[in-house]
Amino acid sequence: MNPYKFIADIEETNCTIAQCTLQKALIELNQHKEISNISVKELCNQAHVARSTFYSYYDNVMQLKEQIEDNLICQLVRLNDDLSDTAIDLETGFPFFQNVCHFIEKNKQVFYAFLIANPNVRFIQKWQAGIKYHFWNRFFSGENRKNEKLILEIISSQAITAFTYWLKNPYDVDMDSLNLLIMKTLQLLG
Repeated sequence: MNPYKFIADIEETNCTIAQCTLQKALIELNQHKEISNISVKELCNQAHVARSTFYSYYDNVMQLKEQIEDNLICQLVRLNDDLSDTAIDLETGFPFFQNVCHFIEKNKQVFYAFLIANPNVRFIQKWQAGIKYHFWNRFFSGENRKNEKLILEIISSQAITAFTYWLKNPYDVDMDSLNLLIMKTLQLLG
């Protein structure tokens, strides 16, 4: 049984327009301020939403932040659900990294806030668990290998570090040569 299954059990919340507006406002504010320093009043002013509306969904700003985290994690996990069945091919590449790069581009503002402007440790840990979940299925399902946890820790932390670097320096990364390096590394594990 996959020890990281708990991350795949997180459910995505269907958000109302008001909740989406609050989420967007929180991310905008988080680009310049730590979430712990953002008040409900400031958030509602940014979102042009009444405080009573905020309190009809959330008890505090941290609950809203966690909803954003969980929704992103659900989407990231779903994005790579077929990872264990995907071939590692030097010519076509390995879709995990391309899929995530496209997802980050689509949600750049949130990733910038959570990875660069004000690093969100809880989000990063959840994302690492999601990566470990997929790579455990890919490389360790059914067998206990030496240093399994260390290997998964290296893969997950380095993947997030690489995505963060790419987000900060998109023009400094040659995706084709990076993909080739990733493919060779994964072939060693497989």
